[in-house]
This record gives sequence, structure tokens and C-alpha cells, in this order.
Amino acid sequence: MYVLPRPKIAFAEEPVSELALRYRYTDGIEYPEVIRTFTDYADRVFGVVFTRGEGGIAITTNEHLVDGGYCIHHNGGEVEIAVKDGTALSYAFATLLLMMEKSENGVKLPTIDELQDHPEGTWRGLMIDLARRWHPVKYLFDAVDLCWLYKINRLQLHFTDDQSYTLPCRAFPNLPSDNRHYTYAELEALRDYAAQRHVTLVPEVDMPGHCTQFMQKYPEVFGSHGIICAEDKAFDGLYEIIKEVLEIFPDSPYIHLGGDEAAISRWDDCEGCRAYMKEHGLENVHATYAHFLQRVTDMVLDLGRTPVIWEGFSKEYNHLISKKVLVVAWESYYQLAPDLLEGGFTIFNCSWKPLYIVTPNTHWTPAEILNWNIYTWQHWWPKSIASKQEIVVPDTAPVLGGQICAWGDGMGSFPSSEEACKTEFGLIRPRIAALAEKTWNVHTDITAEELETAYAHTDAVLTRMLRG
Repeated sequence: MYVLPRPKIAFAEEPVSELALRYRYTDGIEYPEVIRTFTDYADRVFGVVFTRGEGGIAITTNEHLVDGGYCIHHNGGEVEIAVKDGTALSYAFATLLLMMEKSENGVKLPTIDELQDHPEGTWRGLMIDLARRWHPVKYLFDAVDLCWLYKINRLQLHFTDDQSYTLPCRAFPNLPSDNRHYTYAELEALRDYAAQRHVTLVPEVDMPGHCTQFMQKYPEVFGSHGIICAEDKAFDGLYEIIKEVLEIFPDSPYIHLGGDEAAISRWDDCEGCRAYMKEHGLENVHATYAHFLQRVTDMVLDLGRTPVIWEGFSKEYNHLISKKVLVVAWESYYQLAPDLLEGGFTIFNCSWKPLYIVTPNTHWTPAEILNWNIYTWQHWWPKSIASKQEIVVPDTAPVLGGQICAWGDGMGSFPSSEEACKTEFGLIRPRIAALAEKTWNVHTDITAEELETAYAHTDAVLTRMLRG
């Protein structure tokens, strides 16, 4: 069975039989956006159109299934699908699409005695850096298609960094980079496209570091010392930006606020920051760093969303930050995953090795991703403890899952954004297939050879899915 990620239980045998190009609901609960998505993909891949009627696919809701759970049965007649909800139906259709074959009259499907499936990792993610190299909006739609096929449920979009600010902004209209930012209409279309495919977008606005654009465009608000100032006027400006980003993405439960690699020593060089630190009893820049993250994450919590930040603050100040904040453990340098867990945080895994892609030269193989799991951290950087030995936490720890991060640091060498994005997407495709398997089935026993064989099939389907 060439399905990735692999179903939990699957008994499928020959023969294959023709599938009527119809669907129906058996209990009155309907999922129109999921049906539209599936019929769109079936048309792209096989050139067939499913319409409402009996004899093809019968859909039943079963609320007793686990979250994301679905079952498929096909005895040569009607395909019976039982699902927990619309998200689960989306997953079932991705599996069904990968099992279908083109036939003379439409599509064929093998006999499926029993197929049961559900996700184990709740965070199965892909991050794309949109700020260091401009990505045409078409590429983002392709990324959503990729996520749908492999049941990747989080697409983090790194919208801002030193090189550019790629979001529109009414509060600070000079902040968006010229010819390198998306429009409100483009983001609305992307948001709707992702929602119909049950892919959650996670917008990221990096702070207090990686913020050259803030300081170049509005130094009177955010400062000019190489880091966003720790002052009330800067926090007031950040609140307006955060509020607007949440308005652009009203259905996204998360916003990522960055929070790593900040030149915090420069706060000591700023008179206004020194006065703020004294006023708030902050004994040093490390305490100020945690205080900064506390203020901006509390803004998000007060606005009813969940903030996400990178591992980057000192464990000495873990107590300052709400435990409702999700923390990404990635570098194993600022503090280790066990420290974050001991501090009461829920985390997910973005281990530099093997989950980082820096196009074109830095990346690890899909086989190396298979040798990783969500409870393990590795690194190549000698300053990280994880370069000397793996960091491992118990599989009972609150680790939500894992995420591949595609960074644009090396993409400036390409002559065009289209060529850069095409190369990056080519590196993501086989690696996201491996990550999908390792986050959907956390303790999978699939071999590298089995993955490669299945990927040859799934990637061919993806090629036909993409709009070109």
C-alpha cells in the first residue's frame, strides 16, 4: 500500500474494481468544503468528477472515533468511510486519493477489508521562510497542497526577518517591504484555501531580534540599537501589529512571535531601555528578555490566541512566561528540552538536525529523519550539547510533534525567486514525507527502502495535484 503516512491498520487485497464517481452522506451531517477539496484533487489527478449520488462513496460520522480518526471499508461496491469530523474526512480522502488508480472509465480502487487510522502527533508541521527570499504566492498554495496530501496540519509562515517584512500593515504603512509583501486579498485567498483543506496557518512575526525592518522604518517607535527597544512605546506598537496579524488570520489559533537570537546586550546601550529596566526592577538583560517575551505573549493570550516562541530565553526566568505558551525546542543551546519540560512548558520538536533545510546546501536525508523521533534532539553545531550526544526525553512528555523548517539564508544565490523556490520545494518534498510518517506514527517501523518506494508513488500524485 503506497500511502504516506501509513495507516495504523490496513488490509487491502486485489482485485481492484471500478469506483462509481458519486458520494453521499448517510446520517445528514455534511462536509461541503472537504468534498469540494477532494473532488478538485480527483479532477486534477485523474480527470474525473465526483457528483452527489449513491453507489460510490458513503460518508458516516462516528463521534466515538479518536480525534482525526477514520475508517475505510471497500468490498468492491460502495466505499464506506466513517470519520470523527471534517478534519478526519480530509485525512480519509488523502488516503483514498493515494489508493486510487486511473481506469478506462474513471478510477479503480482495491478491496479494503479494514483500514483504521488516526494521528499520534498533534503538531505535524512545515515552516517556510518568506522574508529572506521572496516567495511568489503560488508557492504557498503549492505548500498547502503538499500539506493536505501528507496530513501535515500546521504550516508556519515566517513572514518577517531582517531582510523584509512581507505582511501588509495598516498600523505602520511603511513597514511592508517594497515589492516584497503580500496583499490582504492574497492572504485572504490563501487563508480560505488552507482552511478548506484543514491546514492551520501559523503566521510568524519575529521579535525582539531579526527586526531590522522595524528599526529602519520606525526608529522613533522601535529603536535603532539592533534590537526592538524594551520600552512602553515599542510594546504599544507591537500590540497594534500583533492585533492586525490576528485580524488577517482570524481562524488561526496560533501566532509565532519568534523570540530567539536577539542581541539583548544592546539594551544596555539604550537610555530608554535602561530606564525601563530600572522602573520594572529588571536586574539584567536576561531578565528583560524574559520580561519582553512575557509582555508580548500575554498580549496574544489576552486576544484569545495561543502564542508560540522559539527556545531562546534562559531557564532561570521560565517562571515569568505563561505555561500556555508553546515553545519550539530547536537549538539545544539556550536551554534544553528537558529544562523546558521541567519548567512546565508544552513543546514541539524542530531539532536542527535532521529537520532543518537551508537551501541549497544544508539538509539531511529522509532516511536520517526516519532515525529521528519527536522525543530526540540532535545538532551539528559544536556549541550545542546535542552535537555531542542526543538529547532524549521520555515518550510520556508533553511533546506535541515535530516540524521541518525551510530557511532562506542561502537562497540569495539563485538568479530568480522562482528558481530558488523550485529548488527549495524539491528539497522539502521527500523530507516532509518522512516527517509525516514520523509524526503521524511516532513509533513507526517503516524502513528507508519502504519509504522510498511509497514516496515514488505519493510524489507522482502530488505532481499531478499541483496547479502548475
